[in-house]
Amino acid sequence: MTLIKPPQKPFHNYKWRWAVLTPTESLNDPPVFLGVLRAFNKFQNYAPSSEEIMKELGIVQKETNSRVDLVRTQERNLIRNSGQYWKALGLLDEAHGKVLVSPFGQLLAEGKITQVEFATTIIKTLELPNRKIIADTSDWDAADLKIKPLELILDTLALIAEKFGSDEAYITPSELVGIVVPLSGAKAPIENFADAIIQYRQSKIDISKWPNCATSSNDKRMAREFLIFLSNYGFCKREVYGGRNTNERYILSSISKEDVVELHKLDITQHELEKVVDQIRITQIPANVERKRVSREVLERPYQNVFRKNILKVFGSSCIVTGNTMENVLEAAHIKPVEYKGDDSYSNGLCLRSDIHQLFDSNHLRILSSGKLILSETASTKNNYGYLPRQIPIPSFVNAMLLDWRQKYY
Repeated sequence: MTLIKPPQKPFHNYKWRWAVLTPTESLNDPPVFLGVLRAFNKFQNYAPSSEEIMKELGIVQKETNSRVDLVRTQERNLIRNSGQYWKALGLLDEAHGKVLVSPFGQLLAEGKITQVEFATTIIKTLELPNRKIIADTSDWDAADLKIKPLELILDTLALIAEKFGSDEAYITPSELVGIVVPLSGAKAPIENFADAIIQYRQSKIDISKWPNCATSSNDKRMAREFLIFLSNYGFCKREVYGGRNTNERYILSSISKEDVVELHKLDITQHELEKVVDQIRITQIPANVERKRVSREVLERPYQNVFRKNILKVFGSSCIVTGNTMENVLEAAHIKPVEYKGDDSYSNGLCLRSDIHQLFDSNHLRILSSGKLILSETASTKNNYGYLPRQIPIPSFVNAMLLDWRQKYY
């Protein structure tokens, strides 16, 4: 393995930018991110500072326990100050003085695509420079430089797994900023990314002599947001090591290296994001990621066996959707996920057949507090789950407010 030499910086102010120059990372948290998008979608064509939107954002802030002030003031409304978090991903269209959710954003807001389908589409299409939020791209254009950062991170992790083993298939924020960002600016071959990261871990190269692509105080935080996105939607798992929150590893998780390779080879022929989703679905990559993510999260939940026992008891060992009573295929599903402080009480659970549980946790099936069932476009076909009832009774011991929370924020 040849030692990787320091790359050349393509232009003076080269860096990776996620959305805004002063990041607010918690806006990427899916309940907040999706809750705000659904609030915008509910009030399409309203002024961002309108009383209706302000009130709705206040509800989102309260119900998601957002650490960020989503309401702000009429002069400093959320779109004006942080709207680029949604614009950067093609969810909001540019509109002067009003809220305009894009067709792609409407699909996500209305639950017609799942979170994983959304994230896979972004991974495949997000490109730097991001012309949705950056007006002046002359430096990038002069260098003839285009980068797909999320896809590049996954490609690098998959290659590390293949060449050096799954235990090494992780990346830290410092490795991203110090190695991946400079190499991508030099248009290095993908093999160099994996080799350089391993050589750095083995103390064979000194990246302090490499170009600094994080010259301002927020540049490292902006780059880290790419890793946060992959973690939020299950493609990487965030691990804190050494007892400090600043020591992070983002580990290749619910997507296999084979799926990463297939995603890289996929030739996107559409420009509209809402049409790219259909091309993504054909590959089965979102389905594979959703299945692995749900299985991993269930296995990692503490006291899952106790929770299952209690849920089966109160539901009379019967799937609330299908009526199936074979205990060996019945599972307990949390309504409000554990990762968002959902508890193990029976009021926060549903008894579901294992495949229905998969649909529920991957958002292909939504159960409203009224008992109405909503299936995604993929699940609703006759060959899949089109036969499922569209209305079911909800037991009185189930907390309807938790079903409402899930509908709005998950």
